[in-house]
Amino acid sequence: MTGVPVVLQDRLSEALEGHAPDGEPAEVFHKVARRLIGELRGDESRADALTLLAADAFMTYACEATGESHPERLGRLT
Repeated sequence: MTGVPVVLQDRLSEALEGHAPDGEPAEVFHKVARRLIGELRGDESRADALTLLAADAFMTYACEATGESHPERLGRLT
């Protein structure tokens, strides 16, 4: 298994730039994922693909963090 491609690492870092890390990690990751979904242009470009992958990664991180800290809240992440 290989690591995260550099281009995706860059997109994840870019998504976090300027985002204040206030709140629980699950909430922060969820907010970033939702913001990324809002940035999709819908043009089936490489940029959209990276944005979608980044949003998916942040939702995964949100689910993992919620599962660790408040598993009863997992069904509320939408």
